[in-house]
Amino acid sequence: MSEHALRPLFAPQSVVVLTGVNPQHPAVTAILQSLAVAARPLTVTLAGPRPSMATETPLVTHVDHLSELTDSPDLAILVGDLAAPAPQLIEQCASAGIKFVLMVAACNTPEAELAAATKRYGVRMLGPNSFGICRPSARFFAWLGHTQPLTGRLALMSQSGTIASGLVDWATWQGIGFSQVVAFGLSLDNSMPSQVLDYLASDYNSQSLLMYLKSVGNPTRFLSSLRAAGRTKPVAVVAEHSLGTDERILDAALNRTGAVRGKRLNDLIAAASVMTNARRVYDGSLLIIGNGAGPGEMAVERARELNVPLLQPEGRLKQELSDIIGEDGTVDRITTVWASSAAGRYVELADEALRHKSCGAVLLMLSPTALLDLGSLYDGIVSLQRKQKKLVMVCLIGGGNMVTVRKQITAAGIPTFRTPESAIEGFQFLVQFQRNQRLAKQSPESGAVRLQIDVENARAIIQAHLDQGLSELHFSGLTEILEQFNICVAPGVEKGSDIKTPLHVRMFRDPVFGPIIGLAFGGSEQWHRESEAIALPPLNTVLIKDLIQQILPDAESYLLENLLLGLSTLVCEIPELHSIDLADLRVGQDSIHGGDISARLVACPNLRRYEHLAIQPYPRHWVSEFRMRNGDLVAVRPVRPEDAPIMADFVRGLSKEARYYRFMANIVELTPRMLARFTHIDYDREMALVAVVEDDGIAREIGAARYSDNFDGHSCEFSIVLADEYQGQGLAAYLMRRLFCIAADKGFPVMEGTVLANNRHMIDFCRKLGFSIRRDADDAGMVIAAVVLSPQFIEQVKVKLDAGAAM
Repeated sequence: MSEHALRPLFAPQSVVVLTGVNPQHPAVTAILQSLAVAARPLTVTLAGPRPSMATETPLVTHVDHLSELTDSPDLAILVGDLAAPAPQLIEQCASAGIKFVLMVAACNTPEAELAAATKRYGVRMLGPNSFGICRPSARFFAWLGHTQPLTGRLALMSQSGTIASGLVDWATWQGIGFSQVVAFGLSLDNSMPSQVLDYLASDYNSQSLLMYLKSVGNPTRFLSSLRAAGRTKPVAVVAEHSLGTDERILDAALNRTGAVRGKRLNDLIAAASVMTNARRVYDGSLLIIGNGAGPGEMAVERARELNVPLLQPEGRLKQELSDIIGEDGTVDRITTVWASSAAGRYVELADEALRHKSCGAVLLMLSPTALLDLGSLYDGIVSLQRKQKKLVMVCLIGGGNMVTVRKQITAAGIPTFRTPESAIEGFQFLVQFQRNQRLAKQSPESGAVRLQIDVENARAIIQAHLDQGLSELHFSGLTEILEQFNICVAPGVEKGSDIKTPLHVRMFRDPVFGPIIGLAFGGSEQWHRESEAIALPPLNTVLIKDLIQQILPDAESYLLENLLLGLSTLVCEIPELHSIDLADLRVGQDSIHGGDISARLVACPNLRRYEHLAIQPYPRHWVSEFRMRNGDLVAVRPVRPEDAPIMADFVRGLSKEARYYRFMANIVELTPRMLARFTHIDYDREMALVAVVEDDGIAREIGAARYSDNFDGHSCEFSIVLADEYQGQGLAAYLMRRLFCIAADKGFPVMEGTVLANNRHMIDFCRKLGFSIRRDADDAGMVIAAVVLSPQFIEQVKVKLDAGAAM
């Protein structure tokens, strides 16, 4: 796969620093001192007046002006007092062949003018007012932070430089390292937050991700990128309250991505403590073992506030723990061992508890005493961690010697905390992360195709109302639309309802995340917004049950589930419905009655399908069938998360040569992480079509074609592989032509791919499909196949698809 488009920004091999009119500016000095420790192959050039400290840095070259550069650096850093207006400097960078700019400087140019300049000259910029970028593994520190971060597996993306600097300083004190630090400043480019997320999601060195947000840019792209990151690594987000959306909606949106939201900076710190050493939280509650009741009570109070289930040992577990403690402590919701006990006693208790199914994790919470042997404690905890698969957490209260031991335990891969509250918050983060992962794995469809809904007829009814100048619909007019989507609401009040209280169901528009579905108690006049459960469409049965359980924990109603499923489909397919209110609903055994229902209409011309949604539905409209030359029928459909087992079998069954040509590496099978990446896709920015046949009712994958966004603003990259025995059947050409149509529909002007130069069969195949072939300027062993997805080309492709042409 080609390198990510932002690689020159975050992992540059050559940098030029523009010092401005004052080379002694403190920011210039700070940046040059940070770059002084850079490792090869990074080269640094200074452009402009030479500061007095420059001789003390490993600057390999110096030029007076960018025009004197003989090669084009990956990245230009603008710092200090700018020597010219920012648009003029951007033009100079573009003239020197520089595509990326990091502006660690203030800028008086209006944002709109600066954004126009970057777009005009094709330059991507981080900043102005960026705090900088760090990649510790490469010793690349181009930032204004006081502390250079340690090398680790935690990525930090912050839209506040000072918060990034503070977190790095705290993490260094705790012995926690980073794979990448990105401190934004202003975001002139609406797509930059999502593209930075994409880069960090694909970065192998970044095991987990912390984020501090002020804005999300394009919400659909942002959620898409966040889902991509959340599929394979823990993600924690703290967002400012000024983000422009309701707090509940932001929570609901983030939950669907697999990320976990924190409300305070301390939440990021707690998350960082567990993310770098995260283990799965098994079923069961958290057991607290400590050497004092006071800290334990503080932990219990925080657990109560966060609804964290704590284990109250009973029965056999309580007896076994009591046998270990003897007269030296008590077994309760906080298992307390007297301070005179040896360090090994705490470890023995934890080991015994973790053997029981009711115990999902253990928190050892200890305060310093003259009798606590910290060396023995460290050895015992590390031994326990190696022995157990369940989560072990440690809270060592205090400073002094405790700081040293905390760092040692953290370095051993064990989540370690300083306060009882932060330990509980860290545990809650892992529990919430696993819950959100289950939600993120849902790939709901609109429902229109599966339910055989006549969407065009419904749209015609809506358009007729709009043509008449009507902007509102009430009971009689709206029920005609609802019935098209299998939503039946009768007038009047149902007696003997399954759900005793009236319900209020609505769809409304959020300015950031678009259509939102809400469910609350109450009639038309007294429904309670504070208790409303909300969700982003599209929804499926799993997500609908989760929505209902939020306000009706014990309720089961097929009729209510069906209504919400129909409403989700309606919202997905009819963007002209700006809001819907279904008030005073009474859910009976056989019917739903409503007292007051209404909707507001808004014209939506020139809107692509599902463009109004923040989360894209499963694209069932791209499901098709193809009959191969041998007469066998093949189902061709977008991949789903549940396709992981058949995809693993498919890749395992490929010939060695086929696997090498597809992955350009000698792999035998896909790793769990690769399987998650290939099957949990976001259909807004990528597509994977799988070809599936059935053998005795068992699905078997025989081929796959996919594209992914290159994030260069105009192209996507394709790949295709078929089982050896199904080549020559016309299936490969069919998959590629379907892929052409989907990519064009998503607005990609160009599709390209990298092919091994000795793969003559693939090169000939690409030429027959319309690709042009050129040598890869960076690798003589590769060629680039590219095709322009023009309207004329796509029309020709559709003609061939309709004719069933194989080639």
